[in-house]
Amino acid sequence: MWWMLAALIGGGCLSVLLPAFVGGAWSPTKAAVMHSMLELARLQPGETLWDLGAGDGRFLVAALERGAKVVGVEIDPIRWFICRLRCRRFKDRAQVIRGNMFHLSLEGADVVTFYLSQAAADRLRDKLERELKDGARVVSNRRPIPGWRPSRIDAKNQVYVYVIGEHHLEEGLEGV
Repeated sequence: MWWMLAALIGGGCLSVLLPAFVGGAWSPTKAAVMHSMLELARLQPGETLWDLGAGDGRFLVAALERGAKVVGVEIDPIRWFICRLRCRRFKDRAQVIRGNMFHLSLEGADVVTFYLSQAAADRLRDKLERELKDGARVVSNRRPIPGWRPSRIDAKNQVYVYVIGEHHLEEGLEGV
C-alpha cells in the first residue's frame, strides 16, 4: 500500500518538475493575453497553429473556435491529459502530443505560440528558423526572442509577433 502512495507523490512531483526543466513551470495565460496573441497572429480559419507547452489546452480551444487546426505539445502527463479532454470535441482539427517540443518537427505550422522561460525561448530560436516556412508567424508571450525584430507588439500584454523571413529586418514594427 505504501508503494501506491509513493508512486502518487512521485508522479505529482514529476508532473511539476519535468516541465520546468524543458520549457518552464506551468503558468496559465490570461484570457486577455490569449485574445491579443490570436489577434496579433492574424490567425485565419484553416491555418495550423502549434502551441508549445499547451498546458491545460485553453489556448488551443480558443484557436479552434476561430476555425484553426491545432497541434498542442505538452510534456506534463497530467496537463496533457486535461488538454486532450478539452480538445476532444474538435477531434478532426486538434492533435495533442505528449512529448518534448525540441524533439518534434514544426514544419507545416502557420503559427507557433508559446509562453516559456527565457532560456527555452532562446533555445527554440534556431529550431524555429530552421523548420518554419517564410511567412509563418511566431507569437511569444512575455519573452522577446533575442536577435529577432518583432513585426507586431502588444506592449501592455507583452506579446511579440515575428514573421519568419522578415524577423531580421529593422523596419516594420507595428505597436498595438
